[in-house]
Amino acid sequence: MAVYQTYINAMNDKIRKAININNPFVFKHISNLKSMDHFDDIGPSVVMASPGMMQSGLSRELFESWCTDKRNGVIIAGYCVEGTLAKHIMTEPDEIATMSGQKLPLKMSVDYISFSAHTDYQQTSEFIRALKPPHVILVHGEQNEMARLKAALIREYEDNDEVDIEVHNPRNTEAVTLNFRGEKLAKVMGSLTDRKCVQGQRVSGILIKRNFNYHIVTPSDLSNYTDLSMGTVTQTQAIPYTGPISLLVSQLRSLAGDVEQVEGTEKITIRIFKSITLVHEAGMVLLEWIANPLNDMYADVVTTVVLEVQSNPNAQKCKKTEEGVNVKRLGLMLHDMFGDDCVNFKDGQNLSVTVDGVTVLIDTETKVSTK
Repeated sequence: MAVYQTYINAMNDKIRKAININNPFVFKHISNLKSMDHFDDIGPSVVMASPGMMQSGLSRELFESWCTDKRNGVIIAGYCVEGTLAKHIMTEPDEIATMSGQKLPLKMSVDYISFSAHTDYQQTSEFIRALKPPHVILVHGEQNEMARLKAALIREYEDNDEVDIEVHNPRNTEAVTLNFRGEKLAKVMGSLTDRKCVQGQRVSGILIKRNFNYHIVTPSDLSNYTDLSMGTVTQTQAIPYTGPISLLVSQLRSLAGDVEQVEGTEKITIRIFKSITLVHEAGMVLLEWIANPLNDMYADVVTTVVLEVQSNPNAQKCKKTEEGVNVKRLGLMLHDMFGDDCVNFKDGQNLSVTVDGVTVLIDTETKVSTK
């Protein structure tokens, strides 16, 4: 068994050596340096560190640690922007400022080699010619060089009437404002196509964006054309109420008009605005509705009525006076919702609301609205 195990170990060593020899990514003298805390700065070494402009990070920390020794050297291997440390040390200054503000003498050698991945003019112009964009913004370059590139691009297309390209050359922190058309085309799909639309008619549905294309579908067709499904949120709210239910129904009918009792239920159940269900229980009422902006507004109105009747059980001593108060409350609510310019209730009787050119008249006695 010992001989067999020795043979296996020997084979494993041979396999590992073969892998190390044939694998081009296994380097004997190169290792990854995560931070300065893991760096053992003993003896000669070569460190490839980023960022290349040496404003911060590992390259800045190494430079500040080594720059005072003439035995050390730094090689800048890419383009440097004006105002950065890498650009500054290429001018061979006598001293540099550290990130903490300390002054250090610069004794290490500084060299530069061109190892940039940036494109030249021919590659840039070919790329622009293929895309034909309406706007080209030149960034990340020296000001004089970008000005030359801008002039060259303008000359290239100045005699071409088919191509209209505007070239921008902003300074650092200078804002560039581009205006684009806000119109988008959407394709109507599903059951919305059952009815033929006429010019100017509004189409209501869910707008879907997929692969830069827009589609409009009904909520019921959402699962047929997408991986999404339509869901509903049922809201419930319990409100303390110890008064008689008849008084509450009378107050709601005076305000809403559209109040009906649901038959065949164990507890007294009232439907308000055909969307809010009110269930009367011992010492409280329970409101339930499907959440949406309109139903939420109705629920707020019903909640206000319940709380007011609860705080003032004798509110219906004078029915005629109370009806006038409810109409005023309705007017105030509409003013808060749509604004003073959209609601007309000057004489205290005729109530109208105008939104997007459509006017709705509300009968203050029946609470029925007509267009």
